[in-house]
Order: sequence, then structure tokens, then C-alpha cells
Amino acid sequence: MRNIDRMFIGTLLVVTCLLAIILLPDISYSQEMKAIEKTTLDFAQKALEGYCKNVVNKKNFGRYGFKSLKGTQIARVGKPYRVMVIGLDNLKAYRSGVGAKPSFVDPNMLWFPVVVDGNVRTRVEIIQRKRKLIAGAFGGIRPVQKVAGVANQLPKLLKSKEVKKPYNIMLVKIPPLHATFLYIDSPEQEFLVPAMVQPQRFNLINGQMYSADEVLSQLREIAKKIDPKKVM
Repeated sequence: MRNIDRMFIGTLLVVTCLLAIILLPDISYSQEMKAIEKTTLDFAQKALEGYCKNVVNKKNFGRYGFKSLKGTQIARVGKPYRVMVIGLDNLKAYRSGVGAKPSFVDPNMLWFPVVVDGNVRTRVEIIQRKRKLIAGAFGGIRPVQKVAGVANQLPKLLKSKEVKKPYNIMLVKIPPLHATFLYIDSPEQEFLVPAMVQPQRFNLINGQMYSADEVLSQLREIAKKIDPKKVM
């Protein structure tokens, strides 16, 4: 074998080994993430079953969004939304043009819709604390239905705005204003889509896509008038 051939083969082996070293962590990370997602999904389902067994009964099932007690037996958690929170101080300090992300506080929470026969009835939240999963809030009807309704509109809304993948969708809560949005983060722009009870309080319309900067600039002025001592 000629020296040039030996050199080519040797170089090829080195490159192959280097590629394997580089790619293996990505493969392992992907598998790990899938395992975490399944673990969280299983935990959420078990948490839901626990709530349905120990909290919901024949007298109060309607208050949890169920049409019948039987519905609690077939309820399943759907695809979750990661939750971000904007507090009063961060909203007051928002600077137009900087984007929404710097205002976010991550509570390490996932918002799972609870589905019965294809219809969203309520929600269960799962929180991660020190690498442990904890069952959070359960229940809610009107606020949950607003989120579910807007979520169903999203495909058409994204198409109308020509927003193409890749993009991320999260749930953004502003507790002092009792405001909830679906947040779309695309390479071109950030959007906030109101999904709350009485959005007219802020001159907003549920299911309409607004630029995140437009919404946060508007809500900042409202937040400035709120006394932090009166915020629960």
C-alpha cells in the first residue's frame, strides 16, 4: 500500500473517532431528554389520578370541570406547556425593544391540560424542585378553557402571520394582573396571544397575535399604577 493511501486511511480514522466523540454527547442528551419527558408525563398522569381519586367526588366533580364522575376515570393529561412568570417589578421595569425573555422568571413548572374524550376539562401543574417532581395546582374551568380555546386557534394564527418553524410556545402568566398569554418565540419575532378571562381589561382580544413588545409596553403603564403592597 502506498504511503499516501496509508496517510489517507489514518486521517479518515482520526476524523471518524473525533466525530464519534463530538456526536455521542448529543445522542445521549437526546435520549436523556426523552426519558425525562416520559418520566414527567407519567408523574403528571399519576398526580391527576391521585387528585381524581382523593379530591374529586360525586358532589364536586362539576367544580373541577368534569361532566360526570365517570369522566375522572378516563381523564388523561395532554401535551404540556412550560410556564414563565412576569412579576410586578419586572413588568414595571420593562424596557421597550429589549424583548420579553429578560422579564421572565422560570418557576420550573409545566401546565398540563386534562383531557376527557378529546375535550380539555381542567389542568394540573407539575413543579420541579431540586430535581424532584411535585404535584402543583389542580382544577380551574374558565381560565383553562380560555387557554385551550386559544391553543386550538394557534395553527391558523401562525399560518396567517407566516410564522414558520422552528418556534417555541410557552404559557406566560402575569399574576398581579391575572393575565395569561400563549407566548410564541420565533427567529423573526416574539408574540403574545391573550388567553384569559376578560382580556378587554387591557384592551386586548383573546386569540389575537400581538407583538410581545406591544403588549408588555402597554401593560407596563398599567403596572406602574398598582400598589405592590396590595398585590396578593
